[in-house]
Amino acid sequence: MNEKYLARITWLSEKDGGRKTLPQGNDYAPIIVLKDKEFSLHEPNWSLFVKNVEIINDLETIAEIKYLSKSAPNNLRSGIEFKLYEGAKKVAYGKIL
Repeated sequence: MNEKYLARITWLSEKDGGRKTLPQGNDYAPIIVLKDKEFSLHEPNWSLFVKNVEIINDLETIAEIKYLSKSAPNNLRSGIEFKLYEGAKKVAYGKIL
């Protein structure tokens, strides 16, 4: 299953180790790590598409998220909190609406 969800995402500022600008377009695909897990290069990781649909302020957006792979786990649902990574660099955290 590969459903789309809306999520509120808080992006880390460049000063805090995050991105210089908000991602745009349909092709941004960071790694997602659910809140209760730690990022590890030694564990399987899943990427998802993130498409910002509303800018709340400089560091917060509402985005559509969807796993990149159709074989990704079916573990997303309303209320789930997560972190987004570009490689090993954490760039945001969010919550599925």
